[in-house]
Order: sequence, then structure tokens, then C-alpha cells
Amino acid sequence: MDKVYDALRSVAKSTVPDRTLALLNRGVVEFNRLATESPFGEDGPALLVHCCHHRSGTVWFTRVLSTVARQYGLHFQGASQDALTSSTEVFLQDHSRIDRAALSPYRGSHMIRDPRDMVVSGYHYHLWTEEEWAHRPRETYDGKSFREALNSVGKKQGMMLEMERFCEEDLQDMLRWNYDDPAFLELTYEEVIADEASHFEALFEHYGFHDEAVEVGLEAARYYSFQNLSGRDFGEVEEESHLRSGRTSQWEAHFDDELKARFKEMAGDAVVRLGYEESSDW
Repeated sequence: MDKVYDALRSVAKSTVPDRTLALLNRGVVEFNRLATESPFGEDGPALLVHCCHHRSGTVWFTRVLSTVARQYGLHFQGASQDALTSSTEVFLQDHSRIDRAALSPYRGSHMIRDPRDMVVSGYHYHLWTEEEWAHRPRETYDGKSFREALNSVGKKQGMMLEMERFCEEDLQDMLRWNYDDPAFLELTYEEVIADEASHFEALFEHYGFHDEAVEVGLEAARYYSFQNLSGRDFGEVEEESHLRSGRTSQWEAHFDDELKARFKEMAGDAVVRLGYEESSDW
């Protein structure tokens, strides 16, 4: 992994315009495209696709996959499919909203997370997020933005608001997904975070990488691991951070009986359908 580039980009981010950074990144990609061999053992797919959902490792996988793409001179793009450029070779869709029939020949991966933990993670993140959508006034919240609405109520009511937003939006994306496409390696956040090395190895092998490229990918994954970037163990909380705690089953410490009942009312049997519970009696 190009740690020098990564360090320079971090410093430049606060002083160099985004357009200049984009040109710098493009230059590095094009140089590496000429200087390195393909990461694929044989002819690779025209497109690698990673699909995920809000608060299910999106920033984590963006960092890993964009770094590996840059190392091999592959064009990475995180976007909606209608904004996908013809030159893109590594495509990340953060709501898993894709039209498979309209994609170039692909090989992909898809990751989900326990919906209850996504509510908890989303609530804490949206209290401070600068994402544009969370600052738009909404009639639903009497003209307040979603972030303003969360910050205007207590934690329990805020969790309810997050739960409502999540069940209407992100949860539906998870339930609509086709889990039977053999071109996609299915992952869960919980399994990957528990054993990053073996799951990233399986991921890069599924993509068709040769042995050396798998090792390059694993180096990137180690660099962007929770412990390495945060300097904390799983479960140690830092508010106002994308890497808040990394812990699984956080919902157990936050959902009281009322929140459990409300989630079941809105989500139905989603956690059973997604494999996180055997029955609705949780």
C-alpha cells in the first residue's frame, strides 16, 4: 500500500482544493496502471462491485478497495449506478441499489449488518454528521432537518426517529437484495470484524486476484482495521467518529422493552429473514 501517498493526501486534504486532489489521485492511478501488472490471476471481470448499506462498513470498505484499486491503477468510483462512468473498474454502491443487467460483466461482494446495530450506530452518527441530506429541512420534522430533529429530543425518542428512518429506507434495501447471485460473495459485518484476515482473503480470492495481489489487499485491510486506525479496542467508544466503537450487538445495551417492541412493529421479521435471529422472540 502506498503509505506515503496516503499520508500526503491526509495533509493536503485541508489545504488543497478537491479538484486538485482528484487530479493528483488520477495521476497516481494512471502511473500505477503503467507500472504494475494486473491483480487478476487470469482474465478478470470488467467490473468489481461492492454493495453495502449505510452504517455497515461503507467507509471501511471504501478505504480498502480504493487503496487496492489505486495500487493497481484501477479506476475506483463510489456512486449511484446512473453516475457510473465507462472507465470505472471498481464500483462501490453504498445502498446496494443496482441494476445487475445493466452492469458490465462483474464479480462482486455485498455486506450487511444486524439492523438493530445499524439503528444504534446511525443514531449516534447522525447526531453530528455533516452529510448534506441530514441537514435538509423536512416537513416530517416541522421544518427541522433530521440532524436537528435528533438533537432536539432525548436519546430514547431520538432512537425512535432513527428507527423510523432506517426501517423506511435502509432496511428495505437490505430486504430487496438478491442473496442468490453466485457472482456476489455475501458477507456480514459481524463475521468480517471478528476475523478480518480470512474474510478479506476470501474476498480478494473471489474477485479473482492472484496470490501477490491478495497479499497487497490484505496489507490494505490491516492498515485500515479498526484497531490500527482508531488506536482503540473494539467496544471503546469515541463519539463523533466514523469509528465509534466497532462492537457488535450494541443494540442489547440500548434497546429497552419499548424500543424492542417498536422495532418489531416496524421491521416485522426482518432480523429473522436476514439470519440474525431464529425467531421473533428476542
